[in-house]
Amino acid sequence: MNKNLSLFIAAFLLLTPAALATDFVSTSNLTGFQLPNGALELTDDDFSDEMVEVLEDVAGSLNGKCQYHELLYWEGNPTTIAKNLNAKIPKAFAYKSLGVGETGDGGAYEQFVLTTPKMWYGGVWFQGDKDAILAWCSVVRK
Repeated sequence: MNKNLSLFIAAFLLLTPAALATDFVSTSNLTGFQLPNGALELTDDDFSDEMVEVLEDVAGSLNGKCQYHELLYWEGNPTTIAKNLNAKIPKAFAYKSLGVGETGDGGAYEQFVLTTPKMWYGGVWFQGDKDAILAWCSVVRK
Protein backbone atom coordinates (compact mmCIF):
# COMPACT_ATOMS: atom_id res chain seq x y z
CA MET A 1 0.00 0.00 0.00
CA ASN A 2 1.41 3.38 -0.88
CA LYS A 3 2.23 5.92 1.82
CA ASN A 4 -0.50 8.41 0.84
CA LEU A 5 -3.20 5.73 0.91
CA SER A 6 -2.01 4.49 4.32
CA LEU A 7 -2.16 8.03 5.72
CA PHE A 8 -5.57 8.66 4.21
CA ILE A 9 -7.04 5.45 5.59
CA ALA A 10 -5.73 6.17 9.08
CA ALA A 11 -7.03 9.74 9.00
CA PHE A 12 -10.39 8.82 7.52
CA LEU A 13 -11.01 6.03 10.03
CA LEU A 14 -10.45 8.53 12.82
CA LEU A 15 -12.80 11.10 11.26
CA THR A 16 -15.63 8.89 9.97
CA PRO A 17 -17.76 8.94 13.15
CA ALA A 18 -17.59 12.75 13.17
CA ALA A 19 -18.20 13.20 9.44
CA LEU A 20 -20.70 15.88 8.51
CA ALA A 21 -23.23 14.99 5.87
CA THR A 22 -24.80 17.42 3.48
CA ASP A 23 -27.75 15.15 2.67
CA PHE A 24 -28.94 11.78 1.48
CA VAL A 25 -28.75 11.68 -2.30
CA SER A 26 -30.15 9.38 -4.97
CA THR A 27 -28.06 10.76 -7.84
CA SER A 28 -24.37 11.58 -7.88
CA ASN A 29 -23.75 15.31 -8.15
CA LEU A 30 -20.41 14.51 -9.79
CA THR A 31 -21.35 11.90 -12.40
CA GLY A 32 -25.13 12.08 -12.67
CA PHE A 33 -25.24 8.30 -12.04
CA GLN A 34 -28.14 6.89 -10.03
CA LEU A 35 -26.90 5.71 -6.62
CA PRO A 36 -27.94 2.81 -4.41
CA ASN A 37 -30.41 3.74 -1.68
CA GLY A 38 -28.99 5.30 1.47
CA ALA A 39 -26.14 7.28 -0.10
CA LEU A 40 -25.02 10.02 2.24
CA GLU A 41 -23.02 12.82 0.62
CA LEU A 42 -20.30 14.09 2.95
CA THR A 43 -19.08 17.66 3.02
CA ASP A 44 -15.86 18.99 1.53
CA ASP A 45 -14.57 19.34 5.11
CA ASP A 46 -14.48 15.53 5.24
CA PHE A 47 -12.17 15.44 2.21
CA SER A 48 -8.73 15.31 3.80
CA ASP A 49 -5.56 16.43 2.05
CA GLU A 50 -4.52 12.78 2.00
CA MET A 51 -7.72 11.82 0.15
CA VAL A 52 -7.07 14.53 -2.43
CA GLU A 53 -3.54 13.14 -2.91
CA VAL A 54 -4.88 9.59 -3.32
CA LEU A 55 -7.39 10.76 -5.93
CA GLU A 56 -4.70 12.77 -7.71
CA ASP A 57 -2.62 9.57 -7.91
CA VAL A 58 -5.58 7.78 -9.50
CA ALA A 59 -6.16 10.71 -11.89
CA GLY A 60 -2.47 10.56 -12.78
CA SER A 61 -3.01 7.05 -14.15
CA LEU A 62 -5.14 8.76 -16.84
CA ASN A 63 -2.44 11.38 -17.38
CA GLY A 64 -4.72 13.93 -15.75
CA LYS A 65 -5.70 15.70 -12.55
CA CYS A 66 -8.88 15.90 -10.47
CA GLN A 67 -11.23 18.75 -11.24
CA TYR A 68 -14.24 18.09 -8.97
CA HIS A 69 -14.69 15.43 -6.31
CA GLU A 70 -17.45 13.74 -4.32
CA LEU A 71 -17.45 11.68 -1.13
CA LEU A 72 -20.31 9.23 -0.48
CA TYR A 73 -21.05 6.92 2.45
CA TRP A 74 -23.44 3.98 2.86
CA GLU A 75 -24.36 1.87 5.86
CA GLY A 76 -25.28 -1.71 5.08
CA ASN A 77 -23.85 -4.73 3.29
CA PRO A 78 -20.97 -3.39 1.17
CA THR A 79 -21.15 -6.29 -1.29
CA THR A 80 -24.81 -5.53 -2.02
CA ILE A 81 -24.12 -1.78 -2.23
CA ALA A 82 -21.24 -2.37 -4.69
CA LYS A 83 -23.39 -4.70 -6.81
CA ASN A 84 -26.20 -2.12 -6.93
CA LEU A 85 -23.80 0.71 -7.78
CA ASN A 86 -22.12 -1.27 -10.55
CA ALA A 87 -25.53 -2.04 -12.07
CA LYS A 88 -26.29 1.70 -12.26
CA ILE A 89 -23.09 2.74 -14.04
CA PRO A 90 -23.89 3.39 -17.71
CA LYS A 91 -22.60 0.68 -20.05
CA ALA A 92 -20.72 3.30 -22.08
CA PHE A 93 -18.12 3.51 -19.29
CA ALA A 94 -15.11 1.21 -19.32
CA TYR A 95 -14.04 0.13 -15.83
CA LYS A 96 -10.40 -0.50 -14.96
CA SER A 97 -9.14 -1.57 -11.54
CA LEU A 98 -5.81 0.00 -10.60
CA GLY A 99 -5.25 -2.01 -7.46
CA VAL A 100 -6.79 -3.51 -4.36
CA GLY A 101 -5.64 -3.87 -0.79
CA GLU A 102 -6.63 -4.10 2.83
CA THR A 103 -7.17 -1.31 5.32
CA GLY A 104 -5.77 -1.33 8.83
CA ASP A 105 -9.17 -2.19 10.33
CA GLY A 106 -9.70 -5.35 8.27
CA GLY A 107 -11.63 -3.66 5.47
CA ALA A 108 -10.66 -3.48 1.83
CA TYR A 109 -10.15 -0.82 -0.82
CA GLU A 110 -9.93 -0.63 -4.59
CA GLN A 111 -8.58 2.17 -6.76
CA PHE A 112 -10.25 2.41 -10.17
CA VAL A 113 -11.04 4.54 -13.21
CA LEU A 114 -14.21 4.83 -15.31
CA THR A 115 -13.80 6.20 -18.81
CA THR A 116 -15.59 7.00 -22.04
CA PRO A 117 -13.92 8.74 -24.97
CA LYS A 118 -15.13 12.09 -23.55
CA MET A 119 -15.33 11.61 -19.77
CA TRP A 120 -12.95 10.24 -17.12
CA TYR A 121 -13.52 9.52 -13.43
CA GLY A 122 -11.04 8.21 -10.90
CA GLY A 123 -11.95 6.83 -7.52
CA VAL A 124 -11.34 4.74 -4.45
CA TRP A 125 -13.93 2.35 -3.01
CA PHE A 126 -13.57 1.41 0.66
CA GLN A 127 -15.59 -1.29 2.31
CA GLY A 128 -15.79 -2.45 5.88
CA ASP A 129 -18.01 -5.09 7.43
CA LYS A 130 -21.12 -2.91 7.51
CA ASP A 131 -20.42 0.19 5.45
CA ALA A 132 -18.88 1.50 2.26
CA ILE A 133 -17.26 4.76 1.19
CA LEU A 134 -16.79 6.03 -2.36
CA ALA A 135 -14.43 8.90 -3.10
CA TRP A 136 -14.17 9.89 -6.72
CA CYS A 137 -13.31 12.81 -8.97
CA SER A 138 -13.77 14.00 -12.52
CA VAL A 139 -10.45 13.92 -14.33
CA VAL A 140 -9.20 16.47 -16.84
CA ARG A 141 -6.22 15.66 -19.01
CA LYS A 142 -3.02 17.59 -18.35
